Amino acid sequence: MSLRINHNIAAMDAHRNLVMTTRSLSQSMEKLSSGFRINRASDDPAGLVISEQFRAQIAGLNRAIQNSEGSINMIQTAEGALTEINSLLVKMRELAIHAANEGFNDTAQLDADQAEIANSIATIDRIAANTQFGTKKLLDGTKDNVATITSANTSLVSIKQSGLSTGAHSIFATKTSEASATLNSTSLGISLKTSGTVYNLEEKIHNIDVIQASSGAEKTSGSVAITDAFNNNLTLAGTATQATIGSAAGVATATTNNVGNYTVVLNYQEAGSSAVGDQSLTISVADGDTMSTVLSKWNSAIAANTSLAGKIEAASVGGSPGTLQFQSVNSGAQYSIKLTSSSTSAGDAQFSFGASRSNRGVSLDELKMTATTANQNGVTTVLDLVTAGGGSKTFTSIDALVSEFNRALKVGFGSVAAGSVNNVIASASGSDKIKLTTADEGSDYSLQMLSNGTVTEDAENVLGLGTADPIALAGTDALVSFDGYTTSITAVKYAATTDITLGNKADGESGRGTIDLTLNTAANGINVGSLLLDVKAATFDVRLDGGPATSVKAGKDTLVYNADRTEHLKVNYGLTSNGGTEQISNTDQSLVFQIGSNVGQSSKIALQGMSSSLLGKNLAGNMFSSLSGIDVTTVQGAQDAQAVIDAAINEVSTARGTLGSFQKNTLESNLSNLRIASQNLTAAESTIRDTDMARQMSEFVKHQILLQAGTSMLAQGNQVPQVVLSLFQ
Repeated sequence: MSLRINHNIAAMDAHRNLVMTTRSLSQSMEKLSSGFRINRASDDPAGLVISEQFRAQIAGLNRAIQNSEGSINMIQTAEGALTEINSLLVKMRELAIHAANEGFNDTAQLDADQAEIANSIATIDRIAANTQFGTKKLLDGTKDNVATITSANTSLVSIKQSGLSTGAHSIFATKTSEASATLNSTSLGISLKTSGTVYNLEEKIHNIDVIQASSGAEKTSGSVAITDAFNNNLTLAGTATQATIGSAAGVATATTNNVGNYTVVLNYQEAGSSAVGDQSLTISVADGDTMSTVLSKWNSAIAANTSLAGKIEAASVGGSPGTLQFQSVNSGAQYSIKLTSSSTSAGDAQFSFGASRSNRGVSLDELKMTATTANQNGVTTVLDLVTAGGGSKTFTSIDALVSEFNRALKVGFGSVAAGSVNNVIASASGSDKIKLTTADEGSDYSLQMLSNGTVTEDAENVLGLGTADPIALAGTDALVSFDGYTTSITAVKYAATTDITLGNKADGESGRGTIDLTLNTAANGINVGSLLLDVKAATFDVRLDGGPATSVKAGKDTLVYNADRTEHLKVNYGLTSNGGTEQISNTDQSLVFQIGSNVGQSSKIALQGMSSSLLGKNLAGNMFSSLSGIDVTTVQGAQDAQAVIDAAINEVSTARGTLGSFQKNTLESNLSNLRIASQNLTAAESTIRDTDMARQMSEFVKHQILLQAGTSMLAQGNQVPQVVLSLFQ
């Protein structure tokens, strides 16, 4: 081999390896002492970049976790205040219900209720004004997202909640279907009008309850005596007559042969009352008594009998000599007379009555009445119950009399349809009365009995119709309740259909809804019962800022989103809306929470104002404009206050639900996700940056051994050039 002293290659090689070992040992010691695999960029440039990104993300996640925890505390603060407001409203509702108990409360109790309600309202306002988290007020309305319609709002849209950014927006609605309805039955005489419309009614099942049936104007007679006590039937004729019993022969001037006592046994019945019973009357006829004298004696005997006085009389009938006749004082079928027996002591009777017999008077057959019906308006009619201009008819049953009434009524008032039904109908009421009723029902139609005179022979007396009606008797209206509002149906036409519009509020009242109905009254008018009206509201395709169409039911709160679903509106289209375009100006003052570790990972929630002036606002048909103005010291005030308080409870409960949903589904759910992400990113960062101590220790031991070996070899390498000295010996 060659020997050199200027360049010791072996020593240089040993030195180079020793330097490298020393550097590696130093790095290994640094990793073991720091615990990090990467202590400077040169350790792992790519790993350092990834690790630092992870560290930034982890730091952001940990801060987002703290943000979410603080945000939950803020939401719980607001929700706690709403809980107290809710409790106050429930107590106020209890007080309003107590105040509505009009029959029980006195003025002092009502004043006490109002005082407590006023105090509760003041407390609600105080809570709304003073609830804050740190210095940030939560329920005074300054943290709300407010959208205002700046156009004419011809589409009748209401904004219930805004999720829009601050600035100008637009919303467009196209009607896709009209409102419709179905009725579950027509059994009560009510059905939907074929071409009818549903107006301003919510989509739900509505109640139509008939709480009072319709009926016609009605007049019921008193008891009609078809048969008197002596089995004579009722007779009506063109001319009234008295009840009469006549002698067999005329009465001339008395002679010696006619002198004697004359006795008759008479019985009498009046106006359906019980018969007076047999009454014996006796006179003494003297020689030379004329018809006039005989009549005077009989009438004196009658006057002396308390059962017959003023009720019957003796009279002469016919020429000279006339026939002796006992007769009722008054004419008409309500008077009956009976001759039970007669006798005389005279050798040759001046007059005789023959066998026992009875007779009943005849009543005039005319009735005078006026009726207002669908076809007749206050027409006064004289009904000839037998035949016009004369004749007579005897009735043996109430049914036969009813039949005659209906014949005369049909002639007198005409019929709804030729040959079908009368405008006024007679029917039997029980076994002895007649009922007259207008075929058309409701208070628009009336019936009135008029006096046909003042004499007793009028048919109105024998038929128990009594004196004339001072006013017209009206029919009974059908009372129909539609969602709690009762309407009177005053005209129900018989054997015809009538179209009506039924409302759920008073005509002209805000929020009034209607349905077009048909009264199918061909048989029984309108009857008591309940119906269910299934209403389907109109639908619209609604677009927010030109985004996709969302189907919206009229009267229903619905969320509508923009094209990328980053913004939304909760809208409610009026039940009478026809759609259209509206311009919106939005001011977003919502609370914004940074709940993620990166830019844009935030969420927000609007907190509406909870002062009493903002709760229960503008209820249709209510005397109070908001919760702040309620007064329960009147009956109507107590009722309207309940409605306002119920609306306020609903608003507060909805706000609480919104906060709870935000806490649970946004903050708490996100918090759980953040913690998982932080843990996983930390594990990933540790894998890249932390030292594997066991492995690094093995490396450290290896480098220690190499350091010792390298040092020894460098020493040996430095000894090699000394061999040259041996050449000089």
